[in-house]
Amino acid sequence: MKQPQQGFALIAAIVMIVVLAALAGVVASITGGQSASQQLERTTMMVEAAAQTGVEWGKYQRTVAGSCASASFPYTLTSISLSGIRILVTCNATNKISSTATFGVLASSPDFVERNITEP
Repeated sequence: MKQPQQGFALIAAIVMIVVLAALAGVVASITGGQSASQQLERTTMMVEAAAQTGVEWGKYQRTVAGSCASASFPYTLTSISLSGIRILVTCNATNKISSTATFGVLASSPDFVERNITEP
């Protein structure tokens, strides 16, 4: 007489482990994608604020110093949270102020961000 087959619980446990591992991988992938997107959005907001700060600096130079003609002000932020953001403010003879803030290197950074604000 044959013995009844056993071992169904072991196979079911292995299948459950594989399914749960696959589910954990999918959740980690989705969460990681959202995190990268949120980081890029945060960087974009900081770069835009940096460009606006450059314009405000130019306005200050024009108001207090009397002119910012032919002035150029490059600055790289070094604070831990702002590290890597570069601001370039230029003023021309007509007192037009242009501020460009960048983060990353265009050719090698997938999260490169650049904002340019120009005001008369």
